Formats: sequence, C-alpha cells, structure tokens
Amino acid sequence: MTKAAPPSSFAEKRNRQKADKLIQAAQSALASGNAADAKARAQQALSTAPGYGPALMMMAQVHRATGNLNKAAQLLQSACNLPDSKIDYFRELAGIFASAGRYDLVQQILFAAIRKFPTHGQTYSDLGVYLIQAEHITQGITILEKAVSFSPDNWRALNNLGSALLKVGREKEALEYLARAEEIGPDDPERRTSNLLQLGEAKRHMGDLEGAQECFRKVIAQNPKSGRAWHDLADVMKFEPDSPEIKMMVDILNDADFVLQKVDREMIGFALGKAYIDSKDPKQAIHHLDAANALRRQDFAENTPTQKAYDSKIACGRVRAIADYFPAELFKDLPQQDDNGPAHAFIVGMPRCGSTLIEQILGSHPETLATGELRTFPKFKDRLFGTLFPNQPEDHDKIRNSALLAELAKSYREEVNAMYPPTPATKLIIDKMLGNFSWVGLILLSVPGAKIIHCRRNPVDTCLSCYSKRFANLQVYTCNQTELGEFYRAYEDLMAHWRAVLPKDRFIEINYEDLVTNIEPEARRLIDFLGLPWDDAMLDFHKTERSVRTASAAQVRQGLYQTSVERWKPYAPYIKQLLKALGIKPD
Repeated sequence: MTKAAPPSSFAEKRNRQKADKLIQAAQSALASGNAADAKARAQQALSTAPGYGPALMMMAQVHRATGNLNKAAQLLQSACNLPDSKIDYFRELAGIFASAGRYDLVQQILFAAIRKFPTHGQTYSDLGVYLIQAEHITQGITILEKAVSFSPDNWRALNNLGSALLKVGREKEALEYLARAEEIGPDDPERRTSNLLQLGEAKRHMGDLEGAQECFRKVIAQNPKSGRAWHDLADVMKFEPDSPEIKMMVDILNDADFVLQKVDREMIGFALGKAYIDSKDPKQAIHHLDAANALRRQDFAENTPTQKAYDSKIACGRVRAIADYFPAELFKDLPQQDDNGPAHAFIVGMPRCGSTLIEQILGSHPETLATGELRTFPKFKDRLFGTLFPNQPEDHDKIRNSALLAELAKSYREEVNAMYPPTPATKLIIDKMLGNFSWVGLILLSVPGAKIIHCRRNPVDTCLSCYSKRFANLQVYTCNQTELGEFYRAYEDLMAHWRAVLPKDRFIEINYEDLVTNIEPEARRLIDFLGLPWDDAMLDFHKTERSVRTASAAQVRQGLYQTSVERWKPYAPYIKQLLKALGIKPD
C-alpha cells in the first residue's frame, strides 16, 4: 500500500498557501513568455514550502520551457516520490522523456503511475499508445481496454483503442469504439477528423465502401483541403471524366491564395492520379503522380540526424548481397512441421503484385487464418540478428546458429498466436508481409515447416501500380520511376536465387495473370502445395467476410477481373524512365 502523507502542521499549511499564490504568479509569467520572472516566483515558492509538490512541478515546468530537461526531470522525480504525489507529476515526467525519445523510460514511469493511481483511465490510455508504438501490440491493447473500462466516456481512450484494434485486423471491435468516440464528438476539430478518418478506414477494411465514403466526405465537408480525406475517398470510389471531385481537387492544388501543407499536396496529388487513371487519361495521371512522388521523395533526399538519404545503388546492392549468405547447402535439411500449433505460410513479392487476391482466396478456406501484413518476422529478425543483417562475415555463423534460429521462430510464433489466436480448426496461418521476400531463406531455416508463396505479376504493371500508391509504410524506392525500376530488378535477382536453391515442397510461385484468367487450376495447385483439402469457398473469395488492410482492400471485394492485366501500355509515353530502368522497350 502507498504510504499516506503525514498531516500538515499549521505552519506548513500557511506556507503552502503562500506558495500557491507564488505558483499562480509563476504560471501567469510563463504563459506570457516571461521565463525569468516565472523562475524567480517558482524558486520563491520552493523556498517558502520546500518539498511541496505543486512548487516542484512549477519549477520543473519552468526548466522544461527553458530547455533544461535534466533539471526538470530531477524535480519531477522528487515530486513523484512524495507520499501525496499527484498523477500530473508522473504525466509531466513522462512527457519530458517522450520529447527526448526515451520511450522505454516513458513506459516505466506510466507503469509506476498506474500502480499508484490504478483507476486513472487517461494514464492507461497513454501507456497503451506507447506500448503499441514500441510494437508490444497485445499488451498495449490490454492496457487500452482497461483505459476504456475506467473511463468509458473518455474520447481519447476510445479512439486509441479503436485505432489499436484497427492495426491488428479486429475491425468489428474497432468500429464499436470509434463509433462511440464519434458519438461523443470532441470539441477539437482535428481529433474529430482523425476519428472519422479511422472510422472510414475500418469500414473500408470490412468492405463497407459506401460507409467509408460517407466518413471521408464528412471530413471533406468540414475541411475541403484535407489531403488524407481526399486520398482515402479516391481509394473507395470510381471516378468518371466529369466527376466534380476532380475539379475540386485541381482547384485546391491551384489555389494561390492558400498555402497547402506538403503532406496534403502529396495526398491530393495521389488522389488525382487515381482519378485520372479511372478516367482513362494517362497523361494527366502520370503528371500528378510524378509531382506527388517527387514531393514524397524529398523527405529522403538528404541525411538527417534520424535517417540516411536513400541511395538506390546501396539499397539494390544490399538486396542482391543477401543471396551470398544463403547457399543451396543450407536448405538440404530444413526443420519440419511440429505439433506446436498450426503451420505457417508466407506470401512474398513486390507491392501491388496481386498478393491480396491470393490471401483472400486462401483466407476463404475454413482451415486457414489470414493475418494480413505482419511486422512480426522482420521485427524479431532485427532484434536477434541486427538491423543491417546480413552484411558482415560473422553473419554467416549467425545463419547457422540453431539456438538463434529457434529463438527467432519461438518469438515469431508466440507473438502471432497472441495477436491472432487460432481456432481448433486452424491448420495454417498466413502472413502477407511482402517485404519478407528478403528473408525467405531465414524463414525456412527457422520456422518449422514454413512454406513460401511468391506472387508475381507483369513487371511494368506491378511498378506502375506501385508508383500510383502512397503507401502508409513508405517504400522510398517507389517514389521515382528510375529507382523503382532499379529496385524491381534487384528484387528479381534475389528471387531467381531463391528459385534456384529452395526445395520445391517449400517454395511455389503464382502468376497473377494466370490466376485471374483461370482461377480454379491455380487455386488447386496452391492448396495442394499447402497440404490442405480443397474447398469451393475459395472460388467465392469476394464474398468472404474478413478484413483486408492493404491498398487493395476495395479491389479485392469485386471478384475476378482482368482489366489490370497489361494496363501499362497506354502509359508507355509517360513512363519512359521506368521502362528504361526495367530494360523494356516501350513497343
């Protein structure tokens, strides 16, 4: 139990009353920008009532405002250790470490806060957000659920929980919390907009495209220059040449009297690209996509304290170098499927290769569990093998370290099972993180019985589709026609290596064009490879009620169509840089 504060003497009460007046004066001075006066008043308050929590807090706020974060943190730590400490002291201390990027300490402070104040919903809400940002997804959701239980009318807690559930594909639950947050309707327009956008996203994932449109149009009605709303609306609607939305977006981009934020200009540019693609105007489509991609590429044009400039030669070299660490001899005796839960299959390839269609087909089978794009394997790969792996001579030994491989498999399977608990009927869990094409060898060496499904599509169709999308998780190489073509060829070289060295019972390739031309033979070939019985539900994949969280969420609900096959040809005059980088002549 927390030790109670001893009763205050008459003198202490009198001194604290004096200190309170000085604190009010310090707050007024700080608010008006007079930091020197604020510091003097706060110091007087501390001298009048040494060890008084509000005075410690006020002095910490002065030091924080003037850049002395270490002194501010020391004062707040003292305030937090007082018998009569307040939740505000912990939250202020957490804010200081958050501003410094020390999220590990933020979590420790907030855990300490909820031990002392076990029913303070907002603190649970903040802690849950930090845990999820650190990719402790399951723990973060549990904490956020407690936040809502303690503060059922707290808009921020409802929104945070809805957002977290949306990240892991629990859209039905996310819709419930986001809808409740929408009913409460915070006074802050930015928060309301954020909630509406997430509500629309949840509906899009669930296939309710009309409901999603309604949410995005509400945001546009409130803020016509919201790039995110235009971007998301474009994803769920079909444009015609005379659609009024096209003129509205063009007018926004051309409005010289309004300074549009860079991110809004980017997103509206991508939305216009989609609109002109729908309207069959290749010239205008590429014009707007070139401009939008160039804006996004600027963020990685130069080195900064937190990231390096993107260098296509280095990036492509790293992809190709992976093959040198994974010779054929490594795959002669792969770990076999054990009895420790369902088997695992990994869909890999380039973005926009048709992988969502394959996932939806497989996810329609009653014995599978499709999880979408999971960061789980690359996350644990980074933790156990290093973020730059493989690039050092000692990495050859790491790949052969059975204990390290076993730890990687254990960590991966435990987190996936926690986020997506399998049912007794589940025989196969499907992970569609396409970037795992780099780690195909490591996956097969570590995860017992794992199988790889490589999804392929016409190179130009794939790259053009990549170029037309503003991915939530930025793929820098997609923002420039030449760099996109260069990366695709590096990817092709690595996949040629996997094709040559991997056992045929662990690696299969599916061509998107073959699948949409004649689905059943390809689906049967795939299901035989996975060792599952045939089920006719796979042919009615578009009727399956499951969330789809990728850029193809709208398209996959339409059933099979072949309009995306060789769709690049009308664009040939406007994508010459891409074609040259791919080594393809326009004719």
